[in-house]
Amino acid sequence: MTTELKTKNAKAVIASEGAELKSLVIGGREIMWCGDPAFWGKTSPVLFPAIGNVKNNKTIIDGKEISLTKHGFARDNTFTTVRKSGNSLILQYKYAPVKNGYPYSVELCLQYNLFDDRIEICYSVFNPEYHSIPFCIGAHPAIACDDLDNCTLVFEKREKASTPVMDLDTRLFRSKERIQRLDGSSKLPLSYDMFDNDVVYFDNIKSRAVKLVQGKKTLACIAFEGFETLGLWTPAGKRAGFICIEPWCGSDDYDDDSGIFKEKKGIQILEGKKFARYKMVISAQ
Repeated sequence: MTTELKTKNAKAVIASEGAELKSLVIGGREIMWCGDPAFWGKTSPVLFPAIGNVKNNKTIIDGKEISLTKHGFARDNTFTTVRKSGNSLILQYKYAPVKNGYPYSVELCLQYNLFDDRIEICYSVFNPEYHSIPFCIGAHPAIACDDLDNCTLVFEKREKASTPVMDLDTRLFRSKERIQRLDGSSKLPLSYDMFDNDVVYFDNIKSRAVKLVQGKKTLACIAFEGFETLGLWTPAGKRAGFICIEPWCGSDDYDDDSGIFKEKKGIQILEGKKFARYKMVISAQ
């Protein structure tokens, strides 16, 4: 099931499956990837309570080894509509623990607010337990882009930034191998080849907004609050017509991680009966 939001200048389509943004048209132009399964069948999944891979799809929580698949379970479950009002939609997923799985009850809400020039997506995590819970959370929007070799990602601020290298055998980041990406510049030239080792992950940046530019044309702007890091991804070797620009809290495991979930880099710890909130804005300029 999908829900459509409209303004005079914009239209968004959101699926109840995974609370996923399927389409965003601003000023007559589609911003999002079409979701062609020949390349990648999704468009903007929510990553929760894991991001990327944990070692052997296993992690330790409260002293017990549990199964936790890539990117967690939220993207593969159906969200319930809590409210649709005007150009706003709230979707919710209530998770109950399963045997050998993530052991905590948790409630995840996504609120979509559409404006003429942008869409704002607010992520709310509620902990109904009386004790704290650990989790990762991330966005994964795929922006339509037909020529990545002619694109630049412009950061809000000048950055000195390197990214860890993904080991393609273990699917973990190598803790002692990094690639320098920015040395005081705000502009990162993009190419298909830079994704031969999977995700490009900026784990230490100051910027909280980036702009995707193709030639002299801005394709999209992504701004975020609460999220701490940024991943970039397009499938290796496919020259697909999109790039994912992904605000994250958490990431794939590093090869020297302990395997204890709450010790992961970027992990979020939420106290009992409390909320955690995050926000992403996608605009055309």
